[in-house]
Amino acid sequence: MESPYNILKNGIRKNILDVVYNLFNIKLNKNELLTTIDFSKGYGDFSSSIAFKLSKIVNSNPHEIAIKIINELEQKSKTPHIKEVKEQAGFINFYIDREWFVRSLLTYIFKNEKNKIVKTGKNKKVIIEYPSANPVHPIHVGQLRNALLGDILSNIYSACGYIVERQDYIDDLGLQMVEALWGYINLEPKIVDKFDHALGKIYVDVNEYMKTHDIKGELSELSKLIETEGTAEEAIRKEVATRCVKAQYETLFNYKIFHNVMIWESDIIKNQLLKHSLELLKEKGLIKNITEGEYEGCTVIEFKNLKDIPKELEGLKNDAKVLIRSNGSATYVAKDIAFHMWKFGILKNNFKYKKFFDEQPNGEPLYTSYPDGIEMNFGNASKVINIIDFRQNYPQLILKAALGEINKKAAKNIIHLSYGVVELEGKKLAGRQGTWIGNTADDLLKEAEEKAYALIKEKFKQSEEEKRILAKEVALSAIKFEFAKVSPEKNILFSWKWALSFEGNSGPYCQYMNARANRLLEDSHENIEIKDIKNINISLITNNLEFELAKILSIQKEIIEKCSNELRPNLITDYIINLATIFSKFYETTPILKAENKDEKIARLALTKAFTLTMSRMLNLLGINALRKM
Repeated sequence: MESPYNILKNGIRKNILDVVYNLFNIKLNKNELLTTIDFSKGYGDFSSSIAFKLSKIVNSNPHEIAIKIINELEQKSKTPHIKEVKEQAGFINFYIDREWFVRSLLTYIFKNEKNKIVKTGKNKKVIIEYPSANPVHPIHVGQLRNALLGDILSNIYSACGYIVERQDYIDDLGLQMVEALWGYINLEPKIVDKFDHALGKIYVDVNEYMKTHDIKGELSELSKLIETEGTAEEAIRKEVATRCVKAQYETLFNYKIFHNVMIWESDIIKNQLLKHSLELLKEKGLIKNITEGEYEGCTVIEFKNLKDIPKELEGLKNDAKVLIRSNGSATYVAKDIAFHMWKFGILKNNFKYKKFFDEQPNGEPLYTSYPDGIEMNFGNASKVINIIDFRQNYPQLILKAALGEINKKAAKNIIHLSYGVVELEGKKLAGRQGTWIGNTADDLLKEAEEKAYALIKEKFKQSEEEKRILAKEVALSAIKFEFAKVSPEKNILFSWKWALSFEGNSGPYCQYMNARANRLLEDSHENIEIKDIKNINISLITNNLEFELAKILSIQKEIIEKCSNELRPNLITDYIINLATIFSKFYETTPILKAENKDEKIARLALTKAFTLTMSRMLNLLGINALRKM
């Protein structure tokens, strides 16, 4: 079933296309025309600004063009469910059959209560990689943004019908891992904290130690040993990284963030994906073994050999990127190229897997790559989304350009969602400097729960146990909404004042409005279902305020679709805030339970239920519990 919003918009588009062609012999772009048609904020119910676009083409003013189009529409192209069309200030304004619109909307929302309303991704697989935090310290609030973006986009793509593979990449061979391991082995630390916190402090101590001690040679040797099968150092690396990852997942689970599979960097080496990817690059003449100069002994990819080189890589002082260092170790970029060849099914050497967790709190297992495991159907996606902060733009460009030489279709379907940093009280967080200490995702949630409880204990009348449970849900809502409402490319300055506000523009406010609406439904003792809609007197709920609520309810599908196309969760938060604000006006000014008669009450309750169904769906996309009671 199509939404009434789409039925009207597409009907108007088709008729305008026909009329413009008949009048001016102009074929308009269908998608471009759609951008000129939407709900009116001043005139009519729908309006179109197409006359302004045409004025430059046909050398006439918008007023005259609009009048001609309206006259032609009235004579030849009646649009279904449109009662009247008028011109004002150059806009073509459509006055619709409100009763048809609201009844169709209620039927659409009730019928699709538990169904996907967007199906653009049907039978397509997308891999979304997040948060890929190095297993050397706890997840700090900067990495939390990565995890939350990944979780929200996974929810949105799933809502659009995609087969979503939620993937976590564990870099257990990088320099940070080597430094943390050196400290774990040599500094004789005492592990008294949660393991990721303890290891993070070791990592900070090592970087402080290196300011006065030269251990480069030891780190280089350790880097080789942890990659050498059967060494004691390899065994320690496995143990330490696994313990850290398990501790990090305690944090992710507290935020209700889950995955399908983890891929370990060390398994990319063991499974020979790196070897095979280098062979493919060599066949294409893209890489070169250097025998002298700055890169002596290294294998590099030279930018001049890339046909579709990004503008950002042109004219750089360093016109090559090292893939294999002179000591034989692979760089992050080299392993990432191999990893993405596997993600798209270019390399068929599948990993093997075992369960890392038999059951996550969502009831699903979490699998991990494992050399002696079993084969499973992971990877081989049609689209890949990498959520990596803006500081990794350069290696992501190299990845995309290199992959484009092997498979252009795959390269076009790699999306790097770059995001800005998170600041708490003006601090920028870094693992080496230890500025994350006291500012971890664990610390943030603990503080949020304490602040939420302080607000709730006086405001609501539940039992002590219920208040504690409610405080946790409100805390999660506050954090997730505050992170999501800022467009990804912008930096975040986290504010408790706004995050935990029950007054507006926050997750708790939207939860509160949803709970108020549910309370209305419960107090009414009316159970309105889809079968009842045909008997509801819709003419009783078509005044301007009620119709404004119906209009915003009708565009939820378009918001979800736009968010999946643009990778901007803030479109969801903007929509939710508008929805909550309009419902609040409706709630405060319109008698619902005290309506003049039962028919009026039932009609308004139906609109209220449509609000709760929509609000719940949209909050759930953000990973927020909508809450029926507060």
